[in-house]
Amino acid sequence: MFEERLAAVRDRIETITDPDPTPAERALVLRLLRNFAARTPDAVDQVTASLENAADLGVLRDQAHALKGSAGNIGAAALATLCATVEDQARAGKLTDPVSMAGRIRAEAAGALRAVTALAEEYEAAASRQ
Repeated sequence: MFEERLAAVRDRIETITDPDPTPAERALVLRLLRNFAARTPDAVDQVTASLENAADLGVLRDQAHALKGSAGNIGAAALATLCATVEDQARAGKLTDPVSMAGRIRAEAAGALRAVTALAEEYEAAASRQ
């Protein structure tokens, strides 16, 4: 599963850079990866807390939407899909098994973060060789 997540993130990154990225593009990608890794844990905590505590559905919808966008932008499609489901359910006013969904989001986010961190380390190693 890790390799699939890593490949998905790598594929997404490759769609926003040239096949042979310039140092500036590598720096930008590294910044994107680091930002995702830094901000995602808090975003996941907010979404999962809202799911588990039956929070305001409008707030949950917005939290899920934001996490969906950042996950999709970085290539974490499975996490984005889970967040889209939460967003849709919150919009409809009916959550299906929110505690289970919170666990699924946590697990998928952890996997996405491992992949993003691994790719960031690759970019850092490449930068240090130049």
